Amino acid sequence: MSASLGTGTRGLVRALAPQLTPASTEAGRIRQLIDNVTSPGSREIWLLFAVLSRTLPTGPDVDNALRGVRHDGLAPFVRELLAVRRKPAQWLVPEIEIIAEPVLLDVHDSASSRLMTGVQRVARSIALEWIERPGVILVGWSTRGTQMLRINTDAFVSRARRGLFARRPIVPWGGHFVLAELVTEPERSARTQAIADSAGVRSAFVANDAIPLTTAETTGAGMPGVFAKYLAAASRFDVAACISQAAAVEYAGWREMLGSAGLTGPQIAVVPLPLAAGNAPAESEAEARALLLTGDLPMVLVVGSHEPRKNHQAVLHAAEVLWREGHEFSLVFIGGNAWNSAEFALRLDELQQAGRPVASHSGLSEPVLWWAYRLAAFSVFPSLNEGFGLPVAESLASGVPAVTSNFGSMREIAQAGGCVLVDPRSDASIAEGMRSLLTDSELRVTLGAQATARIEPGWGRYADELWHLVLD
Repeated sequence: MSASLGTGTRGLVRALAPQLTPASTEAGRIRQLIDNVTSPGSREIWLLFAVLSRTLPTGPDVDNALRGVRHDGLAPFVRELLAVRRKPAQWLVPEIEIIAEPVLLDVHDSASSRLMTGVQRVARSIALEWIERPGVILVGWSTRGTQMLRINTDAFVSRARRGLFARRPIVPWGGHFVLAELVTEPERSARTQAIADSAGVRSAFVANDAIPLTTAETTGAGMPGVFAKYLAAASRFDVAACISQAAAVEYAGWREMLGSAGLTGPQIAVVPLPLAAGNAPAESEAEARALLLTGDLPMVLVVGSHEPRKNHQAVLHAAEVLWREGHEFSLVFIGGNAWNSAEFALRLDELQQAGRPVASHSGLSEPVLWWAYRLAAFSVFPSLNEGFGLPVAESLASGVPAVTSNFGSMREIAQAGGCVLVDPRSDASIAEGMRSLLTDSELRVTLGAQATARIEPGWGRYADELWHLVLD
């Protein structure tokens, strides 16, 4: 069970000199620290830096400070940090609170963004399962990425934007730190690395995929550089909780490369994501039908952002081939535009202008999304690379067959039934997979039954397995 040690120098004395009662004045508490913290290591330096400067340090900050303290003693370092605190940029930052033995779950993006990508769906699901467990504190980051802040759990659950973050920064003293998301901000990456390296926590990160490392050509121009900084932080963690065996293979290769830099890297473990369907309340059915269905046409569903890696242009091409053959169906995309999605949007518009029954929706509510799966004849997800392939799992969990790629994590999901496997780099293969489900009702029924039979405990099972991996 986590507990607050207090704020500022009072908390520092309780953390670093627990045998003492903190003095009544800050000057007295500073003297207590200087007199009693005689041989500080990186953990003590990290905490002193974070609390006295009110800014989480980076790894180089800790290393440079440790060298100075070993040469000149603690007093000059403490005076330097107090001087930093007096700078105008720090005037309005409250004193940092020290929390003993917390379980910090970093879900900053899932809390603060309106987007709900696969990574954010995973992070949010973990948080909702862990939120009532002993010692768990949901955390995010300040605007500049230099302080860690509590997340208001009520605001997180309700997805409120106001009152989401507490104003007072916090730091852990021991305990656990779990990173549930990809970090794309350099300042946050650097400070996350220092937490894993110097804060005395047992650290774990959810390893979704290594796509910017293994297939960088399928990502935005700046993503490989951002991802490299994220991996620099990840290299200091204790555990990588990979969401599939395919992701574990990628991260095992990365971990092996770390030896050339003199680093051990994290333990590689596999905690596969579940086949879990969300709630589709009856009151949302009419809205979903009116929005998504085109008359009596069977609906083919595609869920995911429109970035090139998701291969949505290939789906449009396959659909046009099938429409020209005389097959009758509607095609519905659910997902937002992403980097380099202009060509998809242009082709979509061309088909719509030609009168084809194709539509794209974004920003739908979760009830409507879950009804979309239930209303579909089948789903299509021929991605070129995935850490897991959440839309495939969600389709199967809804009892709906899926057309998906014949390798990696998507093949892993498909092995237990419910899917038609295709070569995502072959337009003809994608068209054939879709054709088979449009024309063979018996196959569609068989695969639907296989999908329905794949009953799993859902996110509760996943959250339990992740908890035991990190905390046991």
